[in-house]
Amino acid sequence: MEMTVVDLSAYLESEEAGVKELCGEVSRSLRETGALLVKDPRCTAEDNDRFLDMMERYFDSPPEFKRLQERPQLHYQVGVTPEGVEVPRSLVDEEMQEKLKEMPKESQPSIPKGADRKWRYMWRVGPRPSKTRFQELNAEPVVPEQFPEWKDTMDSWGYKMISAIEAVAEMAAIGFGLPKDAFTSLMKQGPHLLAPTGSDLRRYGQEGTVFAGYHYDLNFLTIHGRSRFPGLNIWLKNGQKVEVKVPVGCLLIQTGKQIEWLTAGDCIAGMHEVIVTNRTIDAIKLATEQNRLLWRVSSTLFAHIASDAVLKPLGHFAESLLVSKYPPIYAGEFVEQELAMRFTSRKIMALPILVFVLVMTGLVDQGQGTTCTSTFFSALVQLIPCRVAVAPFSPIPPSETCCNALKVLGQPCLCVLVNGPPISGIDRNMAMQLPEKCAANFEPCTF
Repeated sequence: MEMTVVDLSAYLESEEAGVKELCGEVSRSLRETGALLVKDPRCTAEDNDRFLDMMERYFDSPPEFKRLQERPQLHYQVGVTPEGVEVPRSLVDEEMQEKLKEMPKESQPSIPKGADRKWRYMWRVGPRPSKTRFQELNAEPVVPEQFPEWKDTMDSWGYKMISAIEAVAEMAAIGFGLPKDAFTSLMKQGPHLLAPTGSDLRRYGQEGTVFAGYHYDLNFLTIHGRSRFPGLNIWLKNGQKVEVKVPVGCLLIQTGKQIEWLTAGDCIAGMHEVIVTNRTIDAIKLATEQNRLLWRVSSTLFAHIASDAVLKPLGHFAESLLVSKYPPIYAGEFVEQELAMRFTSRKIMALPILVFVLVMTGLVDQGQGTTCTSTFFSALVQLIPCRVAVAPFSPIPPSETCCNALKVLGQPCLCVLVNGPPISGIDRNMAMQLPEKCAANFEPCTF
């Protein structure tokens, strides 16, 4: 399927009244397909290449160097996320797993065998609020040494892609019959993240390898520059699976969960995966002949609604029959819940939040002498690197990343987790053994 390319020049250079048809095309594409190809004169192919060149060199650096930029205590929302940490939603969401079984075989995604085989770097783009309820989601950026051009390159490409997103957000709002700034006013000082991924094609370049398992993005809109190695599949609203081909000089935009919330499900979060295909293999062969680095880098930016803004259906979408599925919630709280979903079962996440927090607070007070300062969801997210080590009957010892995350989390928060309700795929006894295996000097948890 060939996707239509929308040239933003017409919108950027014309009066609003003269581009209503084009705005309607944008909103229609986001509604019907969850995706949109755009061409923005401010985002050139040369800009994208400059960014990809630097990120290929960074991801090709030794793992011990890259881990210096790791920040598990901040939910990996800044700095580097090592491969094997991000867990695809399809691996832990029981409801999603059931839906996948019902899909036609030709539309089913590739099934991952574990955590994603990709590194990721999170770089904040744009100003952050001076005061916020969600400080960890608005942390300062991490700059790796030996890359003097890092900040300029990241900021330049990040700001250009944010500009493209803002134009599309305005056009979508007009197309949906909302005020022009309905979305962009909520995006101001949002925790926007330039988040390129890097997958080592020398190690994982076999056809069928899953780099990013079937999932949706939790943010407002996601924008991708063209990758040098194909492999992105998306699913349209009708369930059709489509291999994406991004033309040179174009950008791909996908809907995230936050726009689904704001439109009461009129737009739904777009599902996608990244795998090694026969086209990827062809690109690997060509890169080898040209003596280029074999890292598949995605030029990805997550545009968010501001953490302290309230997510709720806007304008006429508030009258939708589905509005009860999208109750008001702070965007930052929504993000924390979605991040925690990677580590918990859907049954636990369905508990009323207030009741759940009260239960967990009671456990802290009754079971421990000191208080866990993290929310339950935050604690879960911090221990994502430990997932494989605490699976039932797992022979795999905790990794260095897991142990570092455990020590940062601390004994009180670990005890909150092991004393709480069951967590899908987690053996409580294995979790209790983590301090000993990680040589962490923790007191035993009481029950």
